[in-house]
Amino acid sequence: MNVIKYNIEKYPFSDIVSSWLNSQHLSKLHNVKKYNRFVRENDQSTDWHKLFYKKIRQDKAFDVVYKKFLRDIIKPRFGEDIVCQKIPTFRVHLPGNIAVGEFHKDKFYRNVDWANKVKETNYFVPLTKAYGTNTIWVESEEDKADFQPIETSYGNCVEWDASNLMHGNKDNTTGETRVSFDFRVIPISRYIDSNHNTINTKIPFSIGGYYKII
Repeated sequence: MNVIKYNIEKYPFSDIVSSWLNSQHLSKLHNVKKYNRFVRENDQSTDWHKLFYKKIRQDKAFDVVYKKFLRDIIKPRFGEDIVCQKIPTFRVHLPGNIAVGEFHKDKFYRNVDWANKVKETNYFVPLTKAYGTNTIWVESEEDKADFQPIETSYGNCVEWDASNLMHGNKDNTTGETRVSFDFRVIPISRYIDSNHNTINTKIPFSIGGYYKII
């Protein structure tokens, strides 16, 4: 697991998302609306998720910064073109709730043989402070089950192996909402076409579907 620091003025993700959600304090979204406990089938169904995914298709501001971030910060780590998630996954972890409906390994939601060959790398980008029970809890080695929180803050991007490490959320007792996004990357030399689709939105795991090349 690696922590990558970046310039939030050069890559102002939080400013863009705050304007989209009409909130100057993303960590206080729970004061706007509350939701019953999420399960996997509805953990992407809040009003904020719907607005984020609507805006990212209408307003190019985030995509311009995201592409620049991928080119400047992520691609050099691989030394070749990368196949990356076209639209990042948006997360909202409200107090008294969870952000992801179940503990899992990402490869559970793909063809496991395909996932083991392409070896996706996951990137976690918090837009608020991520700590304690409002962040991702992950094991240090596959099947070790020694779960610990990924504690970080805005301006950091965490590189880690979500494909193989079991991870999930605890009930958020911090009193603060965690807002973040995450995305996956495969070096183009390891990319293989897949005939499987994403579990919720049924988008194909292919270039032009779930992925794009940078």
